[in-house]
Amino acid sequence: MRDALDALRSFPGRFRRSIEGLPDAELEVRPAPDVWSVLEYLVHTREVLDIIGMGLPLVLEQPGIAFPELDVDESAATRPDWVMERDLALGGIDQAVAVLLAEADGVTDEAWTRPFTIGTEAHDAGWNVRHAAHEGAHHLRDIERVRALVSRADD
Repeated sequence: MRDALDALRSFPGRFRRSIEGLPDAELEVRPAPDVWSVLEYLVHTREVLDIIGMGLPLVLEQPGIAFPELDVDESAATRPDWVMERDLALGGIDQAVAVLLAEADGVTDEAWTRPFTIGTEAHDAGWNVRHAAHEGAHHLRDIERVRALVSRADD
């Protein structure tokens, strides 16, 4: 759990550095029709961390709670344009990380084992923090990859 929490603590700075010097126009470039832009990955990361942050206290307080599955592609397709903004995404990542860290503070080893489900998949409460760390790290790599593709296209 400590590694996942350390990863979360690192995300605000890492996400800022991942887009440092990138012009707004390049943030929105999709290198291929089926590949998200850097901005879409930023916004998606904020959304995922927000959702996990909202769910964690419920899981800790209500063992056995069930959440419906979430279709990421569908939610991205219905996302309002106003959320597609660099500073809003970065600030949202900062805030979501702060919420997750605050919720995780003082949680007992026993509490991290509390069960819950998403759709038909069973998890323990600790999955929330581990999954948030996984998602953030994964999308940092996505941003790095897309940024390199967009930069090559400019050459």
